[in-house]
Amino acid sequence: MRELTINKTSWISLVKPSYEEIKELGARFPQIHPLVREELLTPTIRQRVENYENHLYLVLYFPNFMEEVKKTVSREVDVILMPEVMITVQYGAISALEDFWHGCETEKAVQDQYGKTPVHLLYYLLRNLFAFSLKELDQIQEEIDVMEEHVFTGREKEILEDIAILRRNVLDFRRTIKPQQHTLESLVVQGTQLYGEKVKPFLTDLVGEYLKVWSLLENHKETLDALYETNDSLLAAKINETMRVFTILAFISFIPAAIANIYGMNISHIPLLERPNAFWMILGLMALATGLVYLMLKWRKLI
Repeated sequence: MRELTINKTSWISLVKPSYEEIKELGARFPQIHPLVREELLTPTIRQRVENYENHLYLVLYFPNFMEEVKKTVSREVDVILMPEVMITVQYGAISALEDFWHGCETEKAVQDQYGKTPVHLLYYLLRNLFAFSLKELDQIQEEIDVMEEHVFTGREKEILEDIAILRRNVLDFRRTIKPQQHTLESLVVQGTQLYGEKVKPFLTDLVGEYLKVWSLLENHKETLDALYETNDSLLAAKINETMRVFTILAFISFIPAAIANIYGMNISHIPLLERPNAFWMILGLMALATGLVYLMLKWRKLI
């Protein structure tokens, strides 16, 4: 457990809290509801806001791209808001939150601005987390631009897996972000009831920050879907062309193969077989048949 005093507001941060830390927290702040203290011991599945009369309990998830595994994971942030205290709980590393904490420690101008009330601190914290999400989406945009170039350079097969991985990351991103709108809208209502109308503009602005992330995320999803379909179409066209070539080759080789099989039969009185130069005549017959088939396909513009 660590604590930071920012102007008039105390910020207490816990990372993977133990039972002893939660017990200490409950002893220091007995007004925290027992159900909230119990939920802080383990991650919570559902994002939500709950009003306990003298404090708010907020559960949010934020996406975090793990470069080493090429996967987007959800990081939970639990927040307890009281009149002069904000408590945050996280169950995994969130670099944006850590950067925000260190900025509040060292920058006097930031302290004066962020520490007016716990609502102000929460507002700037969530804005920072949304800004981090936008940076991650900008990185996804750069990858989309690179893949778009590769699609039209004949590398459809090589980048198929890359597109699938990126689509999975965008899907995980959407699954994390989507429930936030209802949670933030509920925060506007619950926060206004607890802290008054003066905090409503700040909480409403958070909904706007969310919508920026969601709009960009939806744009990435649509672009990736179109890119995947285009790449799939080009790949299917290549496969069809390859199959067409093999089909034509099989058809061209069918006639000489049939002639060879006929002359390979163990029967008598086969035409040309008894002639002295039968081998060359049969070979010429095969070549003539192959040429006629080729000219016919050429005339029909099949090759």
